[in-house]
Amino acid sequence: MSEQEENVEEVGGVLEGAPAEAIGAETAEEDGGTEIRDTDIVFDCPHCGHNLAIDYRGAGLQIECVNCGESVLVPIPDGMKIDDLDIEPGEILKQLFATRRNLQRAEARIEALEVELGSMTVQRNTLRSLVESFAIGLEEFKELSRNEAKLREKALGLMDRLTSDVNSTVGNAAHGGMVEGDEPVVSAE
Repeated sequence: MSEQEENVEEVGGVLEGAPAEAIGAETAEEDGGTEIRDTDIVFDCPHCGHNLAIDYRGAGLQIECVNCGESVLVPIPDGMKIDDLDIEPGEILKQLFATRRNLQRAEARIEALEVELGSMTVQRNTLRSLVESFAIGLEEFKELSRNEAKLREKALGLMDRLTSDVNSTVGNAAHGGMVEGDEPVVSAE
């Protein structure tokens, strides 16, 4: 690693899109776990509320939150002007190297997300076809249920008619035998 690249690691980039760690952004801890200098800017991430501390050179820049990874605009403290942050040419070169590394990481992340998106698209299409298949099966089941109800109604109607016919036939047979004049046989013993 060249000396310039090592310096970039130490100082980091302060250009737009740089991760917060690159310009000294850290979690601001009340218990003294992280040293916060008087010149640091301390603020909360608007996305996750995480408390951040960053070197004053990060004022007004867009960084990534060390906790949630979302893009955060570093506030400019009252009374401070961006002109107060004039940067030396060597510092600009360091920032350029850091920005290039961040761009490479971002491009790699984009590629990974595109692959993940492709996978999720395939899964979504598979789920859609399953839902369509279940919908067709449900409609078939509903039709079978309607047909079953109709058949049950017909069967009950036939059973009622058959019962009525049997009762009528039995009643007619019993009544018909007595009407014709057949007297019951009584034996005298």
